[in-house]
Amino acid sequence: MTELRAEPLSPIDAATLWPQLHKLSTEVVATRTGERLLLAAGLAATGLDRLPRLPRTLVAAVRRGLAYRGIIVARALAGGRAWEIVSLRLEREVDDEAIIALVDAASADAARRGGLQLLVRLPDGSPHREAVRRAGLTTYLREELYAPPPKTGSGHLPPVVRPVSRADRAGVFRLYSRAVPERVRRTEAPTAADWRAVLDSYDCDEQYAARCDDRVAVWVGIGEREARALIDPNGGPQLRELAIDTVLARLGRHGVLVVPEFAPELAEAAMLRGFVPLGCREAAARRLARLEPLKEAVPIPASAMVPR
Repeated sequence: MTELRAEPLSPIDAATLWPQLHKLSTEVVATRTGERLLLAAGLAATGLDRLPRLPRTLVAAVRRGLAYRGIIVARALAGGRAWEIVSLRLEREVDDEAIIALVDAASADAARRGGLQLLVRLPDGSPHREAVRRAGLTTYLREELYAPPPKTGSGHLPPVVRPVSRADRAGVFRLYSRAVPERVRRTEAPTAADWRAVLDSYDCDEQYAARCDDRVAVWVGIGEREARALIDPNGGPQLRELAIDTVLARLGRHGVLVVPEFAPELAEAAMLRGFVPLGCREAAARRLARLEPLKEAVPIPASAMVPR
């Protein structure tokens, strides 16, 4: 293991990161969520804007004098059981030691706050993939990205599709359990509580569902930049077409459709409707050790004592 150590940053130090991001030009992970978190912290520090605190965010860095060799930003997902790395930047083009130190620091901080898992999504073919693997993050899923055809966002949903309500939550999780292979669910979301965290990582602003045979057969999540779909594997091509119609109706022009590797039929149907492949990325996870404080003394009732 590397001797390099990363340390959590105080809110004031984290707020000063925004002006220095141009020096950390190597983007290992750089999502819009991570950039917004750093920008919000920077604005709050200047006093130009009153923004709420970000208690569900952790920031750690490897210092190099008064500057930074690398930084990592992670956010807690719904329920706090999982954390997602939303930004990881380096000063150098390749710095495996810094990546390992940053991931270790984020893992320890997330575990201290009750997290059980650390998630990250990396572009396919990333030169930092081996360093991420050495940091304990194991790839469990490959996702394909598809750009929509020019005419999207019409807003006209299919008649059988409706927004997801609170009563549909259990049905959506049961659909997830049917549609996603067990090898992926075992790592990603073995329970409904874990599914809440995964759903939060999708950043879905809108959710839609369609029922068939009195159960949820199609689920579509639409975010600012991405759309996802779950389809009952026992359904026919009509369900796939229904999901694609919903995506085309609500996805923005600059969004992408995310198709997991275990849904090639959905990818094929999307390309027939004009979607264009953009590339792939990998989802990786690291299980965290739960930190349980031990009591120095445990009270024992007198009745439990054995007389000599």
